[in-house]
Amino acid sequence: MARRRSLKYNAAILTATGFIVKAIGFAYRVFIANSIGTEGLGLYQLMTPIYSLLVLVLSAGISVTVSRFVAEETAKGLNRSGFKTASVSAVIVLGAGIITCGILLLNLDALVLGTTGDARTKSSLFWILVFVPPIAAASAFKGYFYGRQEMMPNSIGQIFEQIAKLLFVLVFYGSFKGKGIDSMCLLAVLAMLTGECANVLVVYIAFLHTKTKYAKTHGNQGESTTSLVKKICRTAIPISTNRFVLSTIGTVESLIIPQRLMHYGLSFQESLQSFGRLTGMAAPLVFFPSMLPMALATALVPAIANAVAAKRYSVANRQISQSIRLTIIMGLVFTSFFAACSHELAELVYPGQNAGEILHLLAYTGVFLYLQQTMLGILNGLARERSMLVSTLAGSIARLAAIWFFMPIWGVRAYIYAVILGSIITISLNFKTISKLTGISIDIGDWMLKPLTASLAGSVLALLLKQVSAFAGLPKRLALLSAVCITFSSIIIIFLIMGIIKREDLKRWAGRGNIINSGILL
Repeated sequence: MARRRSLKYNAAILTATGFIVKAIGFAYRVFIANSIGTEGLGLYQLMTPIYSLLVLVLSAGISVTVSRFVAEETAKGLNRSGFKTASVSAVIVLGAGIITCGILLLNLDALVLGTTGDARTKSSLFWILVFVPPIAAASAFKGYFYGRQEMMPNSIGQIFEQIAKLLFVLVFYGSFKGKGIDSMCLLAVLAMLTGECANVLVVYIAFLHTKTKYAKTHGNQGESTTSLVKKICRTAIPISTNRFVLSTIGTVESLIIPQRLMHYGLSFQESLQSFGRLTGMAAPLVFFPSMLPMALATALVPAIANAVAAKRYSVANRQISQSIRLTIIMGLVFTSFFAACSHELAELVYPGQNAGEILHLLAYTGVFLYLQQTMLGILNGLARERSMLVSTLAGSIARLAAIWFFMPIWGVRAYIYAVILGSIITISLNFKTISKLTGISIDIGDWMLKPLTASLAGSVLALLLKQVSAFAGLPKRLALLSAVCITFSSIIIIFLIMGIIKREDLKRWAGRGNIINSGILL
């Protein structure tokens, strides 16, 4: 087998890591949600988009750029130049981060007033701004390993991140408990930053170890630093612009949702509670399965870039087609699952928080959000950042407009409709670009009709069979768990019986086959 890892192997590693990371992270989110309540969770969710905006804007373009450049350099045998690319990129991000966060720290009161509008978030925002620069800079080293298609360092780093975050909360929970919602929010923010720092440390140590291993080898270190900086910026800026637009709209969206809910007739406290249930309780459940499309999106960038650089276009096309098919199937399985047992699952995980109705509504957005993740990786691998910017901007503006105009009329339901509307616009434009470049067309039967039929049949069967647990006289929590297990099993069985999920698919994700229907290992 070639030294480069197959897309199957990389996606499998990322999926397994994603499961572990999300499982630990989910346990952390459940603990936090049940500890600080819906209002505290709503306050915490007002701050995390600001953190995400800063990190993504500073690092998103660099991570993808380094990944692509290193993949191209590795294909040409220029291993040592990849270290220079990653190091220069990290310095660029660190410098930009220090300048940006320094300015914001000097205007912290204005930042609080103009974003969250709640003085209780000030201390949390202070620590976020302190830690963002080094956390964002580490994206260059992560991109280096993704470019070499070595997923293990980043995967281990993510696991350490979740463990460190959970341990921090468990150790220091008593010190923050009983000091108010702002104190509990600070605990959650510090735990998040501690986890990120653990991730950064693991990845940087792995990078230094790899660099030392290649230090004695001879080879061209690539172009001059000035030329390299220009090349990195030319590629990274359009990607970062794309992420900036998306993150800005996402941040604005998070900040206006409580305000628009107040126009619907809720008080400020009630709007924060609804926002907390939506983004802090229902969303983590719906996004939990996103480990598969996220793994695909990450693995597809270097894999497609490598295949295109080697002029193996048929291989790239098979990767793209199979990835879209698997994402749609996975999306419909989990959309059906969350919709069919939303109340039981919400009561099992968040007892007494009344998150079932919001989870049921949010379930229908899952398949669209998962598909967006996969297409993001495809377009990045095809180096079509400009097209991706246009499509995501169109979808995001439509989504934000729908929230603004319809949430005062329909409440939380408007958010669901807005997400679906924006996703359909983005997916349609992205697929048009992919189809134009690769010639791929929509397979109505295998991609849509059969999975939708199986999804509906599985949901109906699950709704009927889960009533068994209601009449079995089981204790409440055991009855809830039984209903959840019956629902998921019923849907999976229908997908297997109808041949939507095939034996080959199971073998691929078990590591005994390839993610594409060919014998070619990438």
